[in-house]
Amino acid sequence: MTENPLVIYSFGWVAKIILVGIIFLLTCTNLGGIPMDKAIMFMMVVALILDQILLNKPLKTGLILPLVVVMGLFLLSYLLNLPDSSLIIFFPIIGLFFVAMISQEPYFIEVFYRALFIHIVLGILLVISSYVVGMNPFVHPMYDKGLPFLHAAKGITTTVQTYGTLIVSWFLIYYHKKENNKLGVFDRWAYYVAFLGMILTFNRNTVLIYYVIIFFKHRKLFILSIIAIFLFYLYYFEFINKLIFNFSTLTSRADLLQAFREAFFNNTCWLGYLIGNGNNVVGDEIALKTFYKTGYIENGTSVLLYTYGFLGYAIYLVSVLIFSILFWLKGKTFYAAMVFYIFIIAQQFTHEFYSSTLYVLLGTFLLILHSIPTRAKKDCLLSSAQ
Repeated sequence: MTENPLVIYSFGWVAKIILVGIIFLLTCTNLGGIPMDKAIMFMMVVALILDQILLNKPLKTGLILPLVVVMGLFLLSYLLNLPDSSLIIFFPIIGLFFVAMISQEPYFIEVFYRALFIHIVLGILLVISSYVVGMNPFVHPMYDKGLPFLHAAKGITTTVQTYGTLIVSWFLIYYHKKENNKLGVFDRWAYYVAFLGMILTFNRNTVLIYYVIIFFKHRKLFILSIIAIFLFYLYYFEFINKLIFNFSTLTSRADLLQAFREAFFNNTCWLGYLIGNGNNVVGDEIALKTFYKTGYIENGTSVLLYTYGFLGYAIYLVSVLIFSILFWLKGKTFYAAMVFYIFIIAQQFTHEFYSSTLYVLLGTFLLILHSIPTRAKKDCLLSSAQ
């Protein structure tokens, strides 16, 4: 891995602040009513490619060539489904190129760490302000769970889930720094701030991911917290049922898949099963006949199948498994389990394939993977994949 810094990064602390600011803006998926995060991500990809060219850095074809193959599949799905296909299906390609390029610049792990923390703090302040000066568009009043007095943190993102993804990304970097004895006093205090941000999301998916984290990193705390939660649940039975064990929201998620089931299983030909429908949203002619009258697909597996077909989903599944195995081969069971849980299990409840937040998380994983020393005895098995 090359250690040559990005040209702008070499200018000093001012450039470092600018780069942190750029990544912060990239994480803001709900700013100004325009897809600024996508525009910034695209410009970052262009800048990183130019950086590779100007500094004559060796480009890892093992990362780029698979993306070219995936792009070919997306293009085929798009062209064969015209005029019903959508250009948004190409955004994951930009996201994956971004991940591939920044993973070759090791200093980005610190840039991410700082930018994510700024976003976490801002999200907490926005929640506090919603109680003090009134509602703002960056919190979610929990009317849907019968708890309108609770304001869930969204940060400068579109949902509590995407804000939670940024917090999970920060936690991953924190534990990576801890493993390498690079934590300071500020980092330990920052952990409690990030923990508060995670709690303020009131998001089941984010909390479950955090429980996977503490299962590996704080086993005693995990056991004690399970006992405490059980006792707390017995005392605040009705409140917790509304907040966490709200089965009506789980039922509604199943109802939201009605349009997908009808469109994919009853109205798709063999070619659609193979390469998908070239669109991540079910058309109105089917969606308007469903209970919620929406074509939005919230389940990750379902949206991949509908958009890219079984071939696209197979590529995704194999990629996740390889990614997880690479961590395992380097002796990092924690990160291997996190990759599998987040990209396979957690995707059954939601998805962020068209949000920059997911690619920040993926970039975090890849930066950590590349910073782990190779274990020659095992890594030789999959050396070509790296």
